[in-house]
Amino acid sequence: MSYTELTVWTRGIIMDKEGRDIVNSVSASARKEGKFSQAMENYVDNPDRTNAPTRKYCRVSDSVLENELTYENEHPNIVVLVEGTMVKGWDYMRGMPNGGTLIINTHYTPDYMLRFVPGPERLAQLVCVDAAKLADHKWLYYRLGELGLDRLSTEGAAERSKLVAPDIAAPLIAALVKATGIVQMKTIQPVVANQHAFNLALEEMKVMQLNPVAV
Repeated sequence: MSYTELTVWTRGIIMDKEGRDIVNSVSASARKEGKFSQAMENYVDNPDRTNAPTRKYCRVSDSVLENELTYENEHPNIVVLVEGTMVKGWDYMRGMPNGGTLIINTHYTPDYMLRFVPGPERLAQLVCVDAAKLADHKWLYYRLGELGLDRLSTEGAAERSKLVAPDIAAPLIAALVKATGIVQMKTIQPVVANQHAFNLALEEMKVMQLNPVAV
């Protein structure tokens, strides 16, 4: 049986949509392929706190999910950091089994970022993609204060855009799918709004192969 847990770490309010677009698009694509899937938020993280680390979850399986009522991924095979500074400070990979994948939105190389990863021996691969640059996403570094006043991204409220992945989520989705094969590229690509950034990421993402998957 194939079963995969995806955990996306993002920033409360200002980057909620980006994390939500990643897990929702993967889950919807998995269902189109006849798999069982689930996407959900984590309210334990208090997502209504501006800029606070918060999680989004996705599960994909070839058979019926037996843990649908468990509202936290206990053993994530894949972790995505929507914002690069989140690489420091806590064990965002807790529970990850050997052979996992970490994907980071950063302009730094995997060689550089690896030094900040807690327990890197768990990883089979580390993926870095400059999603902010590829999506021409200037506010990530220059307008955080302004976006901190934008409550439209809060869970349950209107989104800044109704499109799926119009911004930095697009290259992160591309890197995620190419590196892990969690769903097929041909299934998920049509739902992504920012096709330009999606395609650029497929060419410019950097992958460091690390420890092999434990047998």
